[in-house]
Amino acid sequence: MPRVLLVHQPVDGGVGRHVADLAEGLARRGADVTVCGPGPPKGLDGTVAHVELPMGRAVDPREDFAAAARLAGIVRELRPGLVHAHSSKAGAVARLARVRHPRVPLVYSPHLYAFAGLFERPGERFAYRAFEMALAPAATRVVCVCESEAVLARSVGPARRVRVVHNGVPAGDDVPRDAELAALAREGPLVGVVSHLQPRKGLDVMLSAMPLVLTRHPAARLAVVGDGPALKSLRSHAETLKVGHAVHFLGSRTDPRPAMRAMSVFALPSLAEAFPYVVLEAMSVGTPVVASDVGGVGEAVRDGRDGRLLPPGDHEALAAAVNELLDDRETCARYGESAAARVRESFTIDSMLTGINGVYSEMLS
Repeated sequence: MPRVLLVHQPVDGGVGRHVADLAEGLARRGADVTVCGPGPPKGLDGTVAHVELPMGRAVDPREDFAAAARLAGIVRELRPGLVHAHSSKAGAVARLARVRHPRVPLVYSPHLYAFAGLFERPGERFAYRAFEMALAPAATRVVCVCESEAVLARSVGPARRVRVVHNGVPAGDDVPRDAELAALAREGPLVGVVSHLQPRKGLDVMLSAMPLVLTRHPAARLAVVGDGPALKSLRSHAETLKVGHAVHFLGSRTDPRPAMRAMSVFALPSLAEAFPYVVLEAMSVGTPVVASDVGGVGEAVRDGRDGRLLPPGDHEALAAAVNELLDDRETCARYGESAAARVRESFTIDSMLTGINGVYSEMLS
């Protein structure tokens, strides 16, 4: 296989995790891989080369066109056989840069289209969607992480270019329990969230559900694993709801799976998602999931088999589902076993790598 250049903007979160897993996995399979972005993705080992490409998250035409020009120079120097851009920002920069190298195939993975996020003004969503439509012809293939995202991809560009390759995670059979969360779990049922603390993740919905959970299960605790800009407001919201004593903000973890292993129930109250790694990770360690039915979450979690799916933003439905599982340990155990088996069967790193390799081979042939 010729050299693959993986371009990314986020260095952490699901995109950073995906790029690191993809780079290392392709390298293990014999590919010549170079990663290009503002910094190395978190978790990327030293065996894969990284080239720095300054690139901000916010839209800034001057900086974005400068990044596109720099990327065009990197492509000219490295001469990759194909470029694979990850995230809306990296995808925009790479598609702009392709004007200089139109013969180099370009794969684009949105990892949640910008226009599918949350906006205060409808005009912003329209602008992002129009921009995607304008750049769509510049991508040779669009690889989506779930069927839900593929529907959006087909709505803004040629459907024949769209492919779906689900994310994959390691099996979690041997993952130990996090000591701090295990201590909390000994005090009572432990509901957990692992998330970047920002509005799209719906943590305020989870906090609003806690008074109803505590009415039914007074000893229950909520563990919030993660950091982010909304931390201060979430702490204040917990105090306003008078559930601060039961909510523990524990910071981020390099590997969240031991924390998930200690949870009685894993909750994903997000308002918008593509195909989140945290759901697969919770399932892999056998923790039942209660999640908003957004994006591709329902492609992983089968309602009533691996966990529960709920309308986003409904704190009463979220509380009812959590209480239902905390009331019934047998159902909890059954969901957890089914979830772990589903990950082993359908969402492994090997299956993800095989799918991506298939798309690359299809283009290069």
